[in-house]
Amino acid sequence: MFKVYKKILVLVAVVASLVTPIQLSAETKQTITIINNGKAGGSFNARTLMYKEGLVAAGYDVNYENIGKISQAVKTFKNASTPTIMVFATNMVYRQDLFHTEENFIMLEYQQPLWICKSNEAKGELGNMKVAHGKTYNPQLLKNILGKDIVLVPYKNSGAMLKGMLGGDVDIMVNNQGKSLKYLASGKGTCTPSDSLPIMQATVIGKNVDVKKIRRVIYDISMDIKFIEYHNTRKLQRPSSTWLNELSEVQTLEKAWKVD
Repeated sequence: MFKVYKKILVLVAVVASLVTPIQLSAETKQTITIINNGKAGGSFNARTLMYKEGLVAAGYDVNYENIGKISQAVKTFKNASTPTIMVFATNMVYRQDLFHTEENFIMLEYQQPLWICKSNEAKGELGNMKVAHGKTYNPQLLKNILGKDIVLVPYKNSGAMLKGMLGGDVDIMVNNQGKSLKYLASGKGTCTPSDSLPIMQATVIGKNVDVKKIRRVIYDISMDIKFIEYHNTRKLQRPSSTWLNELSEVQTLEKAWKVD
């Protein structure tokens, strides 16, 4: 009887040794790629890094693609064959030929009006004003709204635009709310939210992912204290709703960025 019992124990041990690797492989971390399409000092870079940190804390094995150029980042996103996410915005969709769909939309993080800031020295001037704008903005749309005589000066991101205004390199800037409020606080000019330019919506999109499943993870990350402070200090509106309602709102408002 003892020998039979011993053989049973050996058999159990052998089976266990065969099963264990399968169990471990099932418990390995999920891998996800996050693409950074922004540069240091800009909002896209800052948000991407916070999402990256949050994904690591959530137990993901994160592949960080620090591209820093929106056109190349979009190309990488479109060609991705593994789970991939990227921060995005409605003002980019026509320029990059990448729209929000049921297949890629994860979350509407915030929305804000674009602001127009003008230096004190430029008050009353009617000549060719130098207007700073983000590289992703549609130049024709800006000219249609601000006038044909303006000289458009593209900047790599919102932080670079602010530095250009503070340094007197440009007369006007079309920028996000956070950087515009910083310029207003400097006393070097005036800033007002534009009622002519479309609303800009900041989103998160994904490819090769279950968008509704990853949405729960991304939403939780966006409710972390760092994200809340980021939104509050920039007075960003957080229009949280259902996935379907957010997608509908984004698809409606992104059409305003089209130039016929």
